[in-house]
Amino acid sequence: MYNSFKISFLVLLLIFPLVSGETCEPYETYSITSILPSNGYAFIIVHHSEWICERVAGEETLRRNMPDGEYDLYYLFNGSDLLFLGKSNPLLGEPSVVAEINGTFYILQRKQMVVPYKNVTMTINGETKNLTLTAKKTEMRVYRFDGCASLIWNCTRLEFQNGTERTKCNRTEILSYFANTPQKSPSGVKGVIENGFIVFRLANLTYGIPVTEFDGYVSGFFGNKTLNVLSTLYALPVGKGILIYYPGDVKVNGRDPASELPLLFFYDGKNLTHLKMHVGSVHFPGD
Repeated sequence: MYNSFKISFLVLLLIFPLVSGETCEPYETYSITSILPSNGYAFIIVHHSEWICERVAGEETLRRNMPDGEYDLYYLFNGSDLLFLGKSNPLLGEPSVVAEINGTFYILQRKQMVVPYKNVTMTINGETKNLTLTAKKTEMRVYRFDGCASLIWNCTRLEFQNGTERTKCNRTEILSYFANTPQKSPSGVKGVIENGFIVFRLANLTYGIPVTEFDGYVSGFFGNKTLNVLSTLYALPVGKGILIYYPGDVKVNGRDPASELPLLFFYDGKNLTHLKMHVGSVHFPGD
């Protein structure tokens, strides 16, 4: 009787796993890893990580989504707008989007799509069928950036379903410079909270911004820790103002759009602007 009960109980455990007291909630983090100033402009690299839920031994557990969830987002700040340049996943062997060569910045942009390239007629089981064969098309462009973007190289590659390729590319050594992600830790001046203002003292200039101007952007992510977060902000001069950035990770769930992340701000001496990180369509600087 006892053995029969024990066996039945074990079967129930296998069919209906014990529910953990904690629920598994996937999330993502974003953090600024590099800021590369360039004559009134700035290239900004934001790293993205993702944690997903996975059932292990009957329980939902979090694990880091590697390699797919690890990638870098590249932006160009032109003094007023934050332009999305593209993303790269080094773990998947993808090249970086920005490279610095002898003090000059270059931008590599890649666009991939599936395109039809040939219509064929085949007879299958005595029935004639018209089929469209497709190929993976990769377009690459390299721009030299010195305040304006100049197209210096472009390439189109077609990969067919039978494994063959067709390219229209001139050989160039410049692509080798995009093999590694530019690593330059953000350098700036840390702000201090004084009498309701966050104050940045840069060289001969001092900027004071009311703390309340940040509340609407920061409190939704950090709640009652908002003041502590504001005390960690840094700033560096860019163009006709200062670029303000949060040096830590911002944790979000699937309901929070990346564009609302309180990672970057710009202050021109009068107005504070929250720089929204859009990750949709890539901005081609030459377009």
